[in-house]
Amino acid sequence: EEMEMYVDLHPFTNTSPYTVVETMSLAKALVLFRQLGLRHLCVVPKSSDRSPIVGILTRHDFMPEHVLGLHSYLKQSNWRRSRLRPSMLNT
Repeated sequence: EEMEMYVDLHPFTNTSPYTVVETMSLAKALVLFRQLGLRHLCVVPKSSDRSPIVGILTRHDFMPEHVLGLHSYLKQSNWRRSRLRPSMLNT
């Protein structure tokens, strides 16, 4: 009876998602997002003694407002001069 309350999501899940190691730079992850047209990217730990997934990157994580909000020491002017320009996300 309790099993009837569950929904089988297997047909809708990706069994082999793209992953990156937690030590990869945000810039490299952005390149993967753009080249592969990804919507999300699983972040796996560097060592195997931790849980299999430590996080998920989405397009939101690359938005200038989000990055600058997390790292207030970065300046908007520096962001524009860097390789991670906001215009890179508009493709």
